[in-house]
Amino acid sequence: WIDPAKRDQPLSYYHREGPFGQLFAERATRQEPLRVGLVGLGAGALMAYAQPGDAWTAYEIDPVVDRLARDTHYFTYIADAPVRLRTVLGDGRLSLATDSTARYDVLVLDAYSSDAIPVHLLTREALHLYMRRLAPGGVLAFNLSNRHLDLRPVVAALARDQRLACRLRDDLEVTSEQMTNGRFPTRVAIVARSPEDFGAIAQDPRWVEPQLRPDLRLWTDDYS
Repeated sequence: WIDPAKRDQPLSYYHREGPFGQLFAERATRQEPLRVGLVGLGAGALMAYAQPGDAWTAYEIDPVVDRLARDTHYFTYIADAPVRLRTVLGDGRLSLATDSTARYDVLVLDAYSSDAIPVHLLTREALHLYMRRLAPGGVLAFNLSNRHLDLRPVVAALARDQRLACRLRDDLEVTSEQMTNGRFPTRVAIVARSPEDFGAIAQDPRWVEPQLRPDLRLWTDDYS
């Protein structure tokens, strides 16, 4: 929002009534500081969910994106957050592999909205890495919002391959008034070692198990 009174409100895919808002609200009920990793920074809107004591890290390939997200002439999510954002510049998967001591309670994979997605961030080998970086009880969140590609069965197949729990929430019914107020149609998949790691979300009927496609081969570093 340009309005200074609203500038801390996350918009687009990240608004408080959407899947990401629900995920961070559920984690906040545990009243424990969060370790959060973001693969893909964008404008930094998810920083609106940061709480004092949290530790947030963004893995961003483009230094210009990081610079603009921190420029308060444009965006203030990072500047207004009660914690300092650590940014690791470089390819998200390579940076996560190098950042070997990192463990996250929430790891957000947010690089799939384009019509040319980075496939190497959505393979069996990539998911193995993400799980190594996930703390006990942690949750992976994939922003699958995309006007061109349906990535739901891709994530479903990856989760089944590693015997992980997976839930999907489609928040696609957005009115013109809501669009005017900054909400986008949103599709988010969450993955964890156990359904219990989802907390109350596991019992929410809006979150369903994504359907597998029998004709879809598992994506790997050798095939997509």
